[in-house]
Amino acid sequence: MKKIRNILMGLSVLCTSAFAQKETLKPSFGMGSEVSEYPKVQWIQGDPVTRFDKDKIYIVECWATWCGPCKAAIPHVNQLQKKFGNKVVIIGQNIWETNPKKVADFVKQEGDGMSYRIAYGGGQESDFSLKFMKAAGLNGIPQTFVIQDNKVVWMPNPEQLSEEAIQLLIDRKFNVETAKNLDPAKKYDGIRKLIFEDKAYDRAMVVLDSMLEKNPFEDTGVMTKWILYSKMGRPADAVSYLKKAYDQHPTSTVKYLYYKVLQDNKQWDVLEKATDAYLKENPGDDADAAEAMIARYAAIYGQGNLIGAAALLNKFTASSKNPQTLMRIAFIDQIVPAAKPDAAIAAAMFKAGEKSLTLDPVNLMLSGELVKRSWRNNDKEKAKNLTEKTISELKKNVGQQKLVSILEQLLASLKKDELPSDQQFKLWKIESNK
Repeated sequence: MKKIRNILMGLSVLCTSAFAQKETLKPSFGMGSEVSEYPKVQWIQGDPVTRFDKDKIYIVECWATWCGPCKAAIPHVNQLQKKFGNKVVIIGQNIWETNPKKVADFVKQEGDGMSYRIAYGGGQESDFSLKFMKAAGLNGIPQTFVIQDNKVVWMPNPEQLSEEAIQLLIDRKFNVETAKNLDPAKKYDGIRKLIFEDKAYDRAMVVLDSMLEKNPFEDTGVMTKWILYSKMGRPADAVSYLKKAYDQHPTSTVKYLYYKVLQDNKQWDVLEKATDAYLKENPGDDADAAEAMIARYAAIYGQGNLIGAAALLNKFTASSKNPQTLMRIAFIDQIVPAAKPDAAIAAAMFKAGEKSLTLDPVNLMLSGELVKRSWRNNDKEKAKNLTEKTISELKKNVGQQKLVSILEQLLASLKKDELPSDQQFKLWKIESNK
């Protein structure tokens, strides 16, 4: 699900972790690795786990409040907790965030919809991040670690955690290949073959409609039908179907696809009305709200209203406290390609980037990008001040000496009236990840 969603949505780093652009070293942790002590974390909900018990099965699901696919997986993980909670220890391990209160508030808001254990890990250099994610060479979430007999036996996306696979663990009959074949998305393999290899589109539609009789708006099915309509050259049918899905089963995936099909067909008025209505009913600061805001921006921009587009970005920046949402605004021209440069939109993008960096000063990639933009706009003092401010914020956080050192090197170059080369920024990024 994650791979399909990431390919279709084309959001890559901008909708997952800021750390997803960082290069990783050769993994030292993974399948078959032995585990004994649970990393140092802050437990927000449920009984703490300090050590892995050899006689228990653990499912450790890594997530973040800003991660749309992570939140989309919560109902599935919660259902597994309800069915297997007395036989399997399920832990929702929050990672790559620096505000435990925000995480606790999110969990409280979810209530019974997130009934499993929850642990807060901390930022990029936290104990869990270093010992599990970084050591495994992983830089995207959601990500799950399945542990049995004190060993990592599987590292799937949470959507691959079928009830049948968990039962195999309980019955001690588990193996990875069997579990992969039980992945709910596997049932679409035959249809994908009909679409991409055989190009038998009519046959694929008949099979797909039959599969979707019981659950007509299942995420993977909706994606597949959208692809199929595109291949068949039936845009009106795609719009009609996704409108029905949006009205009856508006998951994160369905919302994105509906917005996208409206953009593809330049139905700007419909897109603006749909996203405006959604944002009025859901004035939040999560990934779904950001998705609606970006689609609304695309609609306003598509109609040639550049002033209105810039105003929308500024309005959302002023209200948002989510560094990932703000970073997406900072790179909005990569999500909604601009026909030509616009000073007001560029200024709005920069303002969003500054606020994101204030909330999350460990984002070296964003810091470097903002410095480059300022320097190339001949605003060298802003580049220096931004770097100094970020250094000051980082010094307030324990364990950020490496980033402080890198930014001090950057500042020294700027004070010499020199902007480091792109290659140097790349080397610093690699150094920060060691």
